[in-house]
Amino acid sequence: MTPRIEAIVPAHDEVGSIGEVVRQLRKFPEVVRILVLDDASHDGTGEMARQAGAEVLRLESGQGGGKGQALRAGIEVLRRDDFDYYLFLDGDGQHAPGDLEGFLAHLRTHPQTDFLIGSRKAQSHLIPRHRWVTNMLGSWVLTRISGVRWEDTQSGFRMIRKRVIDRLELSGVGFSIEMEIALKAAHQKLEWAHIPIQAIYHPGCPSHFQGAMDVWRIMLFSLRC
Repeated sequence: MTPRIEAIVPAHDEVGSIGEVVRQLRKFPEVVRILVLDDASHDGTGEMARQAGAEVLRLESGQGGGKGQALRAGIEVLRRDDFDYYLFLDGDGQHAPGDLEGFLAHLRTHPQTDFLIGSRKAQSHLIPRHRWVTNMLGSWVLTRISGVRWEDTQSGFRMIRKRVIDRLELSGVGFSIEMEIALKAAHQKLEWAHIPIQAIYHPGCPSHFQGAMDVWRIMLFSLRC
C-alpha cells in the first residue's frame, strides 16, 4: 500500500533554501500536504514557501520554543487529517528532499516500519569534525537511555507513523523535542530503521544547532522524559 505522508518543515530565515525544499517534496505523490512552520523569520521565508506550493503557519517572535514550538504547532494542525506518516524535514537545505525515495523504498519491503530516521553516518567525513563529535555524543546518550540504537541524533529528516506521534504528549523546546520524541516513542513497541541520506554542508551557513550546548540541554531534558 502506498503511504500517505504529510510533511512538517520548520524554517527560520531560510529564504535561500525553503523554496527548493518544498518544490522537491512536491515531486513525491505520496506527500499529500506540506506545512512550513515559519518561526518568526525576517527574510521572507514564509512567502517563498507559499510561492513554492506549501501551506505556511507563521509563529511570531516571542512565542518561544524554537524548533520544539514549531514541531508541536505543526503536529497540532495536521493530526486532524487522515494519513499514514508524518515527515519531518528541516527547511535549511542541510538534507536532500530527494532522499525520501530511500524511505519509501524501505517501506515497500518493510511496510511494518514505524520510525524511519535519516542517517548520515556513511558520509560523516563530509561534516565538520566538531559537529559530528557532538552528534556522536548525543547518539551515544540516546542509545544508552532509550535502548534503541541511534546513529544520527542531529538528523532532522525523519518519517514516523502517525499513530505513534499522536499518542505522545510533547513539551520539548528547541532541539530537545527530537530527543523527547525518540525517548517517548521508544516506550512503544516499534519497528525502527536507519535510512542512509546525504550529508550536505554549506560552508559559511551556520547551523541553528549550537553544538555541545544543545547536546547538554538535550541530556538534561532527557532526564525528565
